[in-house]
Amino acid sequence: MAEPRAAADDGPCPCYHCGETVPHGARFEIEIGGESRAMCCPGCRAVAGLIAANGLENFYQQRTAYSERPVDAEFQLNDQYLIYDDAEMAQRFSQQEADGSVTARLLLGGITCAACTWLIEQSLEPITGVHSALVNLQQNRLDVRFDPEKIKLSEIFSRVESLGYRPRPFQASTQREQNASDYRRDLRRLGVAGFGMMQVGMFAVALHAGDIQGIEEQYQGLLRGFSLLVSSFVVYYSAGIFFSTAWRHLQQGVLVMDLPVALAIGLAWLASAWATITGTGQVYFDSVVMFTFFLLLGRFMESRVRQRHSMTWFDAESALPDAVSCRRKDQWVTVPRTQVAAGDIVLLRPGETIPVDAEITDGASAVREDTFNGEHLPRAVVAGNTVFAGTVNVEAALEARVLCTYLESRLAALQQSVEVAQTEKPRLARLADRVASWFVAGVLLVTSATALIWMQIDPSRALWVALSVLVISCPCALALATPAALTSAASALRGRGVIVRGENALEALARTTHLFFDKTGTLTAGKLTLSRVELLVDQTEAQVLAIASSLQRWSNHPISQAFNDISGTADIDNVKYHVGQGLSGEQQGLRYRMGSEGFCRVLCPQLPPAPSAPLYWVALCDEHRPLAWIGLTDSVRPEAAAVIDEARHNGLLVGLLTGDNSLQGTLLAKTLGMDTVNIGLEPQQKMAHVQALQEAGYVVSMVGDGLNDAPVLSLADASFAVAGATDLARTQADFVVVGGDLTAVTSTWRQARACRRIIVQNFAWALGYNLSAIPLAAMGYIPPWAAAIGMSLSSLLVVANSLRLNRKPR
Repeated sequence: MAEPRAAADDGPCPCYHCGETVPHGARFEIEIGGESRAMCCPGCRAVAGLIAANGLENFYQQRTAYSERPVDAEFQLNDQYLIYDDAEMAQRFSQQEADGSVTARLLLGGITCAACTWLIEQSLEPITGVHSALVNLQQNRLDVRFDPEKIKLSEIFSRVESLGYRPRPFQASTQREQNASDYRRDLRRLGVAGFGMMQVGMFAVALHAGDIQGIEEQYQGLLRGFSLLVSSFVVYYSAGIFFSTAWRHLQQGVLVMDLPVALAIGLAWLASAWATITGTGQVYFDSVVMFTFFLLLGRFMESRVRQRHSMTWFDAESALPDAVSCRRKDQWVTVPRTQVAAGDIVLLRPGETIPVDAEITDGASAVREDTFNGEHLPRAVVAGNTVFAGTVNVEAALEARVLCTYLESRLAALQQSVEVAQTEKPRLARLADRVASWFVAGVLLVTSATALIWMQIDPSRALWVALSVLVISCPCALALATPAALTSAASALRGRGVIVRGENALEALARTTHLFFDKTGTLTAGKLTLSRVELLVDQTEAQVLAIASSLQRWSNHPISQAFNDISGTADIDNVKYHVGQGLSGEQQGLRYRMGSEGFCRVLCPQLPPAPSAPLYWVALCDEHRPLAWIGLTDSVRPEAAAVIDEARHNGLLVGLLTGDNSLQGTLLAKTLGMDTVNIGLEPQQKMAHVQALQEAGYVVSMVGDGLNDAPVLSLADASFAVAGATDLARTQADFVVVGGDLTAVTSTWRQARACRRIIVQNFAWALGYNLSAIPLAAMGYIPPWAAAIGMSLSSLLVVANSLRLNRKPR
């Protein structure tokens, strides 16, 4: 499509958005893609501005026709989402399902906690035309499936916005921008609250000292006035999130923890402001700002952990080549991968990642498929075999016929399994959430009853006694009981080389009943090494290995890495690689072969069978005699046995889930004393095994490292990615072990158990304090200032108890 001129005064030119002629003298230009684009009317300019603002400028490069011109009257501020009803526009962040429905992915701004996810899901699902609405809290993402004949995307966007959130099309770049924006906003709120706490705290010390030693009324009024100004800004700017969240949920008839928090902050501030204006009573501005600061601090740290290492749908696809060699009219041309269609013939070069699912039409090679099965030994492929996107062609060039687009590929299906696992992962509600919903209602009822009773006894004290009850019963310690312990435990683990991510990871790990391990790269080093040489000739082992090393240096097969450290070489030339079989070469006219048993037996019929030991056996022979059987193995991590022994000693059932279908898995499980072993499993089979245990009421933890482990890592109640894990596995695991020591798994389990004990202790104190202090406050024995001090001390005790988790283990 020809690009329109930037200015309308240079002669008639089409509108960059709709293609209609730009009227003479019209000045509705807007910058898109670094250039000024001419628009015919304010409506087109508004739509183009929204497209550019949402990071979707590529829409104009990829469209096949001009967009429809909007009706000016429709483009008011409240109708800004009408642009997403355009099919080409919506295609950037939605897809058509087989049943005719559409699944759209929205990025949400303003999400703070699990209560937000509940509100959005429960508000959208009853709407006619909406089949499902699922919110991913970690990625601030809404997946909504709907019937486009019954409801439009613009209405879904508008309804989400009416709940108080900021919806945008979900894209990788947009998500990064949203995360950065939310981080800056949260940091500003926290900074303002922290600065206000220091300032009001200094004024409060002076006021308390004045109450004891005496202070002139004018100075007292001045200190109170400054405190009022500072705390007012803190309440408006920093604590505003508590009021807005409580109000949104109240409109839906839901009580959340933010409601008593907002009431306590609001009433304490109002009472203190009234006392300041009238010059009577006590002020509690220091309690207001301190309460605000500590709650914001806990939420800020929780949000940072949740967003760290977050991934998008596009991460797996981004590992594929952007360009593909495709045969067009008997010529090889380089085209973008996204333009390759089913039926095209593509060239797959050795050493490159395969970009599409395809059927080989010419050539023979070997393909490393650890993407799917976790094993580093490649699979031999010939014409007629199928290869998959994301695997690596390691030996020779291939020609192949494309079978499908990326969205229909096996790699996309694997990524879809990750997404499904994230959605279906059991939502282990924190202990605070289970208690708080009842506690909030109880606090409000007790406070209201106290106010009504004191209105009959002494109306002048009714407000202050009710405020004392609300302040002393405010669930500050209850709200901090779980986050403080989780933050402290996560900080301690980070110092020991374990990164904690995953909202309920520690709580779930503490209740684990089954612990499963992957094999290759997890219990083993993931690299083949020489284990044993069975000599078949009167030569030394060094002489035989020198010949083997000289052959293998011509290969890039994973087996060749086992011979990299062999000292000594032999002068072997004319080395040829035989795909899927082995290597051949010559030395002074004497022919050698190294590889599979069948390949070597063709040259040397007297080659004996491979030894029975469960190793990866490679034969070596010359044309006259067999030389040796060379056994390779993937060495077991030295600490693996101790880790499994400790786990079983502590009552965990330990099992092996591996994609390797050889005897290596069974032998390894028997050697390490594991309770169960399952070999030759596809990623979906691993997920099914874990899901069956979860449905039976068990709590499952998984340890893995490969891309094929990502779905089961995401589905497990708690999961570990060990050192060397793929990026996808790291993003789906709840714990990432930075070092290579598997003992971090059991030490993290012990820390999780300790964290759960601390949480229970925190709850016992917080509830015990509230249950004993509330009756005293309701009877008028505790003034508001003492209630504020008690609330602060209760919170500090919870935090101090949580800090015990930072102590070094004995």
